[in-house]
Amino acid sequence: MEKDNLNTILFANETQEVKDFLIDSMKNTGQLTDISKAIRRANLNAVEDNVCAALLITDGAFNTGNNPLYDAAEFGKPIYVIGVGDSSEPRDISIQSIIVNDIVYMDNPAPININVKINGYSSGEVKVTLSDNGNHIAEQVIKINTDKQSYSTIFEYKPTAEGMHKITASCSPLAKELTLKNNTLSEFIKVLKSKRHIAIFAGAPSPDLSFIRIALSQERGIEVMTYIQKKESDYYEHQPNQADIREAEIIVLLGFPVNSTPSNIMQMLSIALESGKPVLFIASQATDYVKLRMLEGNLPFNYISSGNQEYFALADIKPQSMANPLLRISGVDEDIKLWNSLPPLFRTETFVRIKPESEIVMGIKVNNVPMKEPLVLMREFQEKKSVAVLGYGLYRWKLLGYANDIAKGKTDAQDLYSIFIRNSIKWLSVTDRNKLVTIKTNKKLYINNEKVEFIGQVYDGALTPIDNARITIKISGGKTQREVSLTNLGNGRYGANVDGLPQGDFIFSGEAFLADKLLGADTNRFSIGDLNIEYQNLKMNVALLRSLAERSGGKFYTPSEAGKFLNDLRKNNSFIQREVTLRNEYALWNLPWILALSIFFFAFEWALRKKYGLL
Repeated sequence: MEKDNLNTILFANETQEVKDFLIDSMKNTGQLTDISKAIRRANLNAVEDNVCAALLITDGAFNTGNNPLYDAAEFGKPIYVIGVGDSSEPRDISIQSIIVNDIVYMDNPAPININVKINGYSSGEVKVTLSDNGNHIAEQVIKINTDKQSYSTIFEYKPTAEGMHKITASCSPLAKELTLKNNTLSEFIKVLKSKRHIAIFAGAPSPDLSFIRIALSQERGIEVMTYIQKKESDYYEHQPNQADIREAEIIVLLGFPVNSTPSNIMQMLSIALESGKPVLFIASQATDYVKLRMLEGNLPFNYISSGNQEYFALADIKPQSMANPLLRISGVDEDIKLWNSLPPLFRTETFVRIKPESEIVMGIKVNNVPMKEPLVLMREFQEKKSVAVLGYGLYRWKLLGYANDIAKGKTDAQDLYSIFIRNSIKWLSVTDRNKLVTIKTNKKLYINNEKVEFIGQVYDGALTPIDNARITIKISGGKTQREVSLTNLGNGRYGANVDGLPQGDFIFSGEAFLADKLLGADTNRFSIGDLNIEYQNLKMNVALLRSLAERSGGKFYTPSEAGKFLNDLRKNNSFIQREVTLRNEYALWNLPWILALSIFFFAFEWALRKKYGLL
């Protein structure tokens, strides 16, 4: 093969074209392997260069980018592959993953699953240690089994402080282990305060009130305050005040307000909902919709009219609603049959106008005939969430549905009432009050010498992107202090890449200004460690490389078979000469030397004319 007909591309997480390739050009110092990016680079000028085939030398253990099989199909030319590396598993212990919730609550136990892979050892013990922000919290011992490679341990983690926590799992080393760089792995989790305060405002005692209190009390990490109106300013248990409402994270309006509800309570609730507190509204026969208009700006509907005439309404759920988070049971098609088999609720002749941003979760059927009126609505708009149930007697779902099934011996019956309440509270709980200004890194954990990418987004109160903000972030960790400005990327997006940071844990805080006005701030953290993700998989991926070669029309070789490559390449019928026409247009009048020549020739002509008296 002639050298002029060979284009050489080196790749790791980035690609580099090498003009004069020598074996010393292969440094093997990359932190990541992106095979798909190398194939895309080869395909970039494939037509102009008449690329007819590719030779790929790799172990196939890609750990970033797309699956290379997809890019190989788009390449459309044979790929010959020389697989390098050991196809057998070396002696090694590696932590493959840490599975933990992104958000947990303080003082509430949360499970942490540690998945460990052990190769090359037939006996012995490995100690798995768990730490929180560097503080040892627990450890377990894995006993090695000859017939087993993958092990999973479960720790119970009970955080005692709010904030971002770095959870690190470590395995003790064994003799003759290939590398210790994959014996440690970390993940970040966010710990919120232990109790979610939910305030229930009820117009009167009712079965619905009793059942929702029981359902919420069964949820860990929830504290319920109940305000049951007796008459005007009198309440059965607690008298509502601004401090209590301010502390509540979710407001539940259960048959509230009623005709006798005082205006000052409605004013306090209006201020709370305007501040962004989510609300769950459940109707009753005594609900005063005229007074409710004071809170309508934060509900999924606008009131039109109502009457006290009561009737039964069945839930009517359409197939397109099964992806709705309020209705999720197991995520299969059978879920819709369960919801549509619920007992009927009570409803009054209340008519509402559904807001454009609202979504109908459940419709209604009367005498098995679908009606246009909704039963359950949800809305998320401008950082405010709300759910509205325009019927009452939800306890019937429990008593006449779940309890009835249990009484008949159906031990696998689903408690749809509790599922609906739990799903609604969870959906309402997931809010981000700092959405107007968010600053984060593209991931939490980086390997040594990897660039840290900062991403910022800035919006105004109407969620319109702001493009002319000034964002500055301050990075601190150990002895490192650095200040970086984010660059405007358009449409309210900002970004910056920072390299040269040492290993360690870092905290960064950022502020966004428009002129001299502070729009918002955000704080987060990340970590740079000496773990090289390349050590997570030390075995050559023979199956992938064979598939890559065969699907593209090429061939796979081991290093001992690599000498066959040139003969196979010459036999390939796709190697044909092809004429390539390249067209380039140049504006000659923009070239300085053309102008200089033109002036010279015009001057020379003038001199000749003058000499011979032709002027």
